[in-house]
Amino acid sequence: MSANWLRRDRRRTEQGYAAILVAAMMAAVFLPLAALSVDAARLYVEAQRLQNAADAASMAGVTFMPDDLDAAAVTAKAVAKRNGYDDASSSVTVAVTPGAKPTQLKVTISSVVYNSFAASFGSAWATVSRSSVADYNGPAPMGSPCNAFGNEPPPGAAEVQSPGSQIVPPTGGASCTSTPQFWGAIAGPETNKSSGDAIMTRKCNTSGTSGCSGTTNDQFNPMGYFYLLRVGPAAVGTDVTIQIYDPAFVENGDTCEVGPNANSSYPWLDNMNPFTHDGLSRYVKTPSGGKPNAFCTGDVLGGSEAPVTSFALRAPTDTYRPASAAPVAGIDGSQCARQYKGYKVATVTSKELRYNNGSNASYVEERARVYHQWVNMCTFRPTVAGDYYLQVRTNVKIPAGAIADGNGGYRNNPRVYTQTGDDTSVLGNGNNRFALRVTGGSRGSVSISGWEQMGIYANFPAAVTEFNLVRVIPAAASKSLTISFFDVGDATQAGTIQVLPPVDSNLSTPLTGCTGAGVINGALTDCKLTNVSTASGWNGKAQTIRVPIPNGYTCQSTQPGGCWFRLQVSFPGGVTDTTTWFARVQGDPVRLIE
Repeated sequence: MSANWLRRDRRRTEQGYAAILVAAMMAAVFLPLAALSVDAARLYVEAQRLQNAADAASMAGVTFMPDDLDAAAVTAKAVAKRNGYDDASSSVTVAVTPGAKPTQLKVTISSVVYNSFAASFGSAWATVSRSSVADYNGPAPMGSPCNAFGNEPPPGAAEVQSPGSQIVPPTGGASCTSTPQFWGAIAGPETNKSSGDAIMTRKCNTSGTSGCSGTTNDQFNPMGYFYLLRVGPAAVGTDVTIQIYDPAFVENGDTCEVGPNANSSYPWLDNMNPFTHDGLSRYVKTPSGGKPNAFCTGDVLGGSEAPVTSFALRAPTDTYRPASAAPVAGIDGSQCARQYKGYKVATVTSKELRYNNGSNASYVEERARVYHQWVNMCTFRPTVAGDYYLQVRTNVKIPAGAIADGNGGYRNNPRVYTQTGDDTSVLGNGNNRFALRVTGGSRGSVSISGWEQMGIYANFPAAVTEFNLVRVIPAAASKSLTISFFDVGDATQAGTIQVLPPVDSNLSTPLTGCTGAGVINGALTDCKLTNVSTASGWNGKAQTIRVPIPNGYTCQSTQPGGCWFRLQVSFPGGVTDTTTWFARVQGDPVRLIE
């Protein structure tokens, strides 16, 4: 046998051994590795799905922080379920806990994944977990941390609708008073913007007015204003009543110097109608140049047609667009929305307001119910805690055949909710001033405030007044609070406006680092504006104050009265002025931080 043949035979034998070895390796090593790689790919895909679901859940739930962890958890778990992870499933766990700050929410989703191939090697399943932490800035409530917005006229035995003050002080650093020395304010759409309302007025008839293109108001919003009705868990399932003081426009002048008028045949009387026992102080006309009494809101007509004012309550929404939120129904089944006619001074006199035992045919109960009175707009029963929105505007017509609600207003007009644009046929011209409050056993669990903007009317004499401006929680640390206001300073003597920190915060007083833009530009010492008056060029002008919020900013964010920046206003000669205020923390309201 030749050596060459032996060598060829040996190679064939070795090749056979190699084939057997490769086959054995495939069965013992390569196929399991391939199987494991398939399972690993499935785990990777599952981890990505879990992360996306956790991110969505934390961002949805965090909007209830820091006030309501229970609602945050319910919302987060519902969103996780919509994304395929049901906490009720035996293979899924959704854990919801507070983050490092009270304004943060952490969501951890764990899912059991059953292996397709690795089970053959003793690994039947694997648990995959992913977490997400979200932080929440806002929205920024303005003007009030309690259950009342604006002045609350003297109650006592004379108050028929709701005897006694309804204000419940909030827990935390802020305080509430019955006399913040301002009213809520809104203008008719045909009013000149320079009168002070930057949002609800269509026209600019004064040269140099900020935010105008010729005669058009660039800031006009046909949806009007929204007030934030924050409902706490304790109020869920209880009757919550929204009251409005003087909801209808009734012309009487800034200080009630215009009217209504009385005559010798129908003088003012304390018991002149069923709704008041103090008519001599509630209705009396102010002498020219005199001081308005505590009941005077100061409605001023600006044209031939008095404005109609509409109020509508909308449900909570996680879209940050209250204009698209659903209507809320009252306990009587009707929508929680009302409209109030406007009245000129010629149509509201002592004769129209005086019942006179039924012998006065000119008595109009509809007017007597609303003029300088608290009116029950609506009673509803909230089904969930959260932020409800009270929309107020003046460009929705009261339709023919509207249904009187028996309390001075009109109801069941669907356009109060459905009208998204402007109705240019509505020509109301004038400023309506009012106040808002919540009554009922749950009022300590409900607050009402402006939502990122508010129209107010100040009519206080020579004095220094201080009121709650805007709530800024610790999530705003390292950001900036921007406060803008329009048309301040309608006063004969120059005044000052100063931003003060929350009394429960760790910020210094006075604030430092503030800057201004508008009438006054650059650094603002002590975060204060000086020489504020019409003569100094403030009429019809916008001004912004930027307040830096430093790292480490803290306040009592778990308390409704915590974290409220304040505004101190001083006008030595007094002031009668409608202004529009805006406040926003720069940056996205919801952000993922982990």
